[in-house]
Amino acid sequence: MRYIDLEVKGFTGVVTLNNDKKHNSLNLKMLSEIESAFGLLKKEAVRSVIIKSNAGAKVWCAGLRIDELPDPSKDPVPFEYPLESTLRTIEQFPGAVIAMIEGSVWGGGCELAFSCDILIGSPKASFAITPAKLNAPYNPVQVQRVLSLVETNIAKELFFTAEPISAHRALELGILNHVIEASDLLRFTEEMAGKINRNAPQSIALIKKEIGAIGKGQLVSVENNDEIRNQIEKMYYSDDFSEGKRAFLEKRAPKFKGM
Repeated sequence: MRYIDLEVKGFTGVVTLNNDKKHNSLNLKMLSEIESAFGLLKKEAVRSVIIKSNAGAKVWCAGLRIDELPDPSKDPVPFEYPLESTLRTIEQFPGAVIAMIEGSVWGGGCELAFSCDILIGSPKASFAITPAKLNAPYNPVQVQRVLSLVETNIAKELFFTAEPISAHRALELGILNHVIEASDLLRFTEEMAGKINRNAPQSIALIKKEIGAIGKGQLVSVENNDEIRNQIEKMYYSDDFSEGKRAFLEKRAPKFKGM
């Protein structure tokens, strides 16, 4: 792959953004590579994925390349556009996706980060949501990604000012889960991935799907969602549920197989 590196470490996949000369801006080829990487990682049944930049990168992701923005239409970033397709792939990935952020994040890079489940940053991380600087329209799906992390008034401040916020402000607002010194960032992130990997992958996939549906106002009750109801029923009869109960009674760590 030209714009990213892909590695599998046990149950953890690592996607490294590798276009430092262009500040990891999301060109169409890079988006395609990210989406393909997640397809491969799903086949490998990894339980967590870390998205990171190269060590020491000043910019984690500079957003979508201006010269590759979609042509004007009723929807500024249509459903089938590569950026939206890639973000949906990340959001729908059954395992936990962790954004490990060492540098600044701009514009569409925020969407990439916000599509992840957990965000961990160094003190040099910062976030700027910049459509107002370009008069670039955002559609409701794009706005919803911001509202999934912050309150309405904070989202308005981020959009209206288009000014970057620091890692510590992002931590206060709940955008970042943790702020960790750069020298310890990878170790901390990999340890969190390891903790996730030891838990039941079916349970994590279900909770991720439920939180996503509730956040988008799509889940009124289990009875109204066949996919989630079927997944719950499958888990009750799964080998991993039986293993979890046995391990608890035997006072040992469970060995989950995702089955």
